[in-house]
Amino acid sequence: MFSKIITNFQNIIFNIIIIFSYTCGALIVLGLYPNAATYLSNVDYYVRIYVSLFLLLRFNPFRHITFTDLDRKVAFTAGIFIFTTTVVNQILFAYANNVRSYIHSVITDYRDGAK
Repeated sequence: MFSKIITNFQNIIFNIIIIFSYTCGALIVLGLYPNAATYLSNVDYYVRIYVSLFLLLRFNPFRHITFTDLDRKVAFTAGIFIFTTTVVNQILFAYANNVRSYIHSVITDYRDGAK
């Protein structure tokens, strides 16, 4: 019973974190909130730690387990995070820097033009 409660809690928290990550990514891509890259970086760091520990503890060779829906989500997310941390995040951060530089140049040009 207790493990079912913990599994449900992990499932809910995991879903919230994934939705938050996708929202931050969308905000970066749309240029609505370029500082979201900082939040995405922090969340990615902690999710990678969680996923790593989860996989190590859950799938170590000394246990026999039944594969659950949470296991499927975490395993899929592990693959996604490995991919995104190597490829997509680098692209998003470069894009966020370009957006930040563009906004800074527009503000600077506007300020210089007003003088």
